Amino acid sequence: MRLSRSIVVLAVLLIVSVSITWAQESETWDLGHHPGGTWAKLTGINEFGVAVGAGDVAGDPRMIGVPLFGRHSGDWFESGVSSSAAQVLTPAVATTGLIAGTITGENGNPEAYAWKPNRAGFHLGTLAGGFASYAYAVNHQGTFIVGQSFRQLQEPPLVIATPVVWTPTVKWTDGGPTLAWDIHALPTAGLEAPGAVFPDVTLRLWGGWGVNDYGQIAGDAYEFNAETGEWWEIAVVWNPTRHGSGWELLRLPMAADFPYAEALAINNRGEIVGDVWGSAAAPALWKRSPGGKKWRLTVLPTLAGTPMWDVATSINNRGDIVGSCYDSEWVQQATRWNAHAPLSPAQALGFPGDWSAAFGVNNLGIAVGVYGASGLGQAYAVKFR
Repeated sequence: MRLSRSIVVLAVLLIVSVSITWAQESETWDLGHHPGGTWAKLTGINEFGVAVGAGDVAGDPRMIGVPLFGRHSGDWFESGVSSSAAQVLTPAVATTGLIAGTITGENGNPEAYAWKPNRAGFHLGTLAGGFASYAYAVNHQGTFIVGQSFRQLQEPPLVIATPVVWTPTVKWTDGGPTLAWDIHALPTAGLEAPGAVFPDVTLRLWGGWGVNDYGQIAGDAYEFNAETGEWWEIAVVWNPTRHGSGWELLRLPMAADFPYAEALAINNRGEIVGDVWGSAAAPALWKRSPGGKKWRLTVLPTLAGTPMWDVATSINNRGDIVGSCYDSEWVQQATRWNAHAPLSPAQALGFPGDWSAAFGVNNLGIAVGVYGASGLGQAYAVKFR
């Protein structure tokens, strides 16, 4: 579900154009797009107010970014590397300034990539035998990057996406110490498709979508059988083992009225957000129960009062949650909640335009995302604390 929705959003934005305006005095930032492009969306922001996202530069989709504060506020920067092969382009940024996302690799397929402005980037690569990879999130400290590594087989499942995490390491060469990134496969064994057996799975797509500073990783498992049309999707979390030798896999609770779920972000409290879905989708929050060994699921309230196609995409360490909900008129609006008791109602963030969505939030209470006016997509940020 996440892949298809992201592809639709990207396809819409690719054909739009937008003019740039800049406003800071009202604690909103109407950022428009990179000066060399026509569209933009913001998907992450760090504690120094550096926002990153996706946009086009002279017609080429790339990772882009813009500081909200300081003497370079409003000055866009870009990766300098094409991301035209990436179907899902949702860069994230650490407090250290490290940006993680996806570019077009040398083989013409998507490749996970880490970079800082005006510095050489790191090709994060794939697992052995892989042909493509995606990076979706980086923690605040810049020590964990999570995503997927793809490989193709001759027999079902024909395509496998393995959830992965990259960690930094210092390697010694003749030229001295250099920084490199090691890739690790996250465990997937032990979870079976609920209520169905898929002997000839066409797609097996597991991915890590969010990571915190303790190395906890939120993600999902998706499998699809093209012959029967059956699929399943469950939300999961990987916890670091006690001795730091790897990760342990745990399935997150499901909702009775929703057969599928996906976990998209996790904060340092271990609070996880995403959505549960079936004939409709509802924003979801998983919080650890007393003792911290299990999670409890709460289906969050929506703007329309009933689930439409609504999702929670990011949560900060203060429990602020952002995402998007459809209102009673079927207009998508950037939305916020708070994870702590009493649970807050869904509140529209007040983005302008005909539609909007929020994708990231930092601990200062600044939400970033995109809005559209007459079909035009623009980058936007608002401070709601």
